[in-house]
Amino acid sequence: MNHFIPLFIAPVIALVLLILAYGGMEKKSWNLFLASFFFGLLAAIPMIVAFYYIRHNWLEHATSIRRILFFAFGVVGFLAEFFKFLFLRYKIITNEAITKPFDGILYSVMISMGYASLAGIFFFYEWDYTGQLSTVLYSIPFANLFTGIILGFFIGMGKFRKPAFIDSLTGLGAAIFFQGFFNFCLFSEDYLLLGLVAFGTLIICIMLSVKSINTDLKSML
Repeated sequence: MNHFIPLFIAPVIALVLLILAYGGMEKKSWNLFLASFFFGLLAAIPMIVAFYYIRHNWLEHATSIRRILFFAFGVVGFLAEFFKFLFLRYKIITNEAITKPFDGILYSVMISMGYASLAGIFFFYEWDYTGQLSTVLYSIPFANLFTGIILGFFIGMGKFRKPAFIDSLTGLGAAIFFQGFFNFCLFSEDYLLLGLVAFGTLIICIMLSVKSINTDLKSML
């Protein structure tokens, strides 16, 4: 029964954000905020399909360092962040509801919680690389919360400064790197490194969030 508890973390975070945003957002913006969660669910599907296919038809286990890197960065890291990026960059940020850089973080986190919700269910049934399933399931929502902040910061800033593609590529690259790093720690069972990466990423996320909130929009336009 305890294994099911972490599956509720991402949906609960999304629900709390929706409740908090309900009174402070216009209805149109709130509806887009809600839709972001479902975009995140869709963003998880390519990773799930690729992971399942590769695992059952090509590489059954990530046993060597090359295979671990491939699964961590190439399959999960790249596909997860690339499709989250596509929804954030081309379905959310272009919307008129995005009026300040910090909005990029808010909507990105909501997309990431949608992704983490479905990815968590998938790995609940598919993960057999290590015996620490609970560690994996607890890590997924928080790892995606962190990468969501990182991706959202750069995409949000890119809406208001030119050239936007520099911020887009920086955000995508950074998100893939940190997502891959988290997964590398899980595949390799290096939980000390996982803790250090999580702590360092948390500090980075706090700094980026504060910078985003304090950014003077007028100075960017």
